[in-house]
Amino acid sequence: MKHNILYFSSFGSMKGGGQRSLYYIVSGLDRDIFNPIVVCPEEGELVINLQRIGIETVVFPFKRFRQLSISFTLKLLRLLRDKKISIVHTDDPTQSFYAGIAAKLYGIPLIWHVRVSSNNFLIDRLIPYLCSKLILVADSLRDRFYWLESTGKLITVHNAIDIEEFDSIAPVSIREETGIPRNVVLIGCIGRIEEMKGQICLAEAVGKIKREADNFKILLIGAKDSKYYKKLDKLIKELELEKFFVCTGYRNDTLGIVKNIDLLVLPSSFGEGLSRVILEAMAAGKPVIATDVGGNKEAVIDGVNGRVVPPGDSEALSHAILDMLKSPANMKEMGANGRRKVAMDFSINDNIRKIEDTYNMLLKLRLN
Repeated sequence: MKHNILYFSSFGSMKGGGQRSLYYIVSGLDRDIFNPIVVCPEEGELVINLQRIGIETVVFPFKRFRQLSISFTLKLLRLLRDKKISIVHTDDPTQSFYAGIAAKLYGIPLIWHVRVSSNNFLIDRLIPYLCSKLILVADSLRDRFYWLESTGKLITVHNAIDIEEFDSIAPVSIREETGIPRNVVLIGCIGRIEEMKGQICLAEAVGKIKREADNFKILLIGAKDSKYYKKLDKLIKELELEKFFVCTGYRNDTLGIVKNIDLLVLPSSFGEGLSRVILEAMAAGKPVIATDVGGNKEAVIDGVNGRVVPPGDSEALSHAILDMLKSPANMKEMGANGRRKVAMDFSINDNIRKIEDTYNMLLKLRLN
């Protein structure tokens, strides 16, 4: 008997790490046992990719909490009944709240896949009441739900990488495209350009070392349509850092780009669960400098496969970058260590097996 699992995505695109993680989960499930159905708020690249591999998608026009309503919950309840859903799997608090109510009314389990470390007192206490399980992408997120440790609701399933698929992706000739010579150290900073990601701290760090080292470029990848980007762009100009930054805007080929950088920097200020771009850089054999936010240091071991610095500390970040620039051999060794670690500890097969085990346990409890 197949069990229909209903998933929710916050976007119809593949812009975020959460959407890529969702894609890998549903595409890797044992389809003889589980039939995934994915709800997205709009059409987009994720919807197209899912349909291409034969996964059913449902488009509901929702995005933010204020746009949702009781009518949306009733729509969900009808969807659960029409599709004969066995388990609901969400990764967003708003989705979890409304889907949780519908799942309770329908009498099926809800799983909240917690991907960020930012907390909200009301949400963190209300939604777990609706959930049968909370899947956490890092052990560090357990602190956010410390009062649930004794309930058996918490399970850690780290984000993961399909190494074989990653290796099959062709590198993108980003140096040739942007005119960056091969003797220049290329430092990638990949992600949404917003306060949470901390790119302003990176600009401040570059400003501190621009007179000590100039043989590097920051490849900044992310959409340029935010107020935060305007603040960042203004700061880069004020600090006279234009020659150090190459801002490409949003790209959908970052998996190929990361293969041709020399170093990844993730200067997040808050909110990270376990960043996928860290794991992707490790899979590419690149060293990583990350801030001590969320589960980042569960992937980046300071001094082994990269450096870990305090969030918002541009001084510490500047020293970490400078140390890397001064020791190419050390960078290479750290990159190799990262590749070994991601293959050993962040396997997509282990990730999917743990999720399937969770489904099977909940289905067995429901039958009993």
